[in-house]
Amino acid sequence: MSDATPDQIARMVRINPIMILSGSGDAARALRYRGKHTITAVLGVVARHRECRALVYCDSVNAQKLWVDVQTGAFCTLQ
Repeated sequence: MSDATPDQIARMVRINPIMILSGSGDAARALRYRGKHTITAVLGVVARHRECRALVYCDSVNAQKLWVDVQTGAFCTLQ
């Protein structure tokens, strides 16, 4: 599966839920983003916080939710 294009990410950010992930390993936290649903607003939040990344909901595949990293366009699942 290839990465999502910037146009696809922008469309998903406007209409789908967004999660902000911070930390890693056992100290990881996932919070639902409740700000403006624009690429610049989401990337602004990620830029202000060091170890954060934003994931936007994409689809469900085999009973798992598929997310797209807003910065890189890479597809992933949340554990």
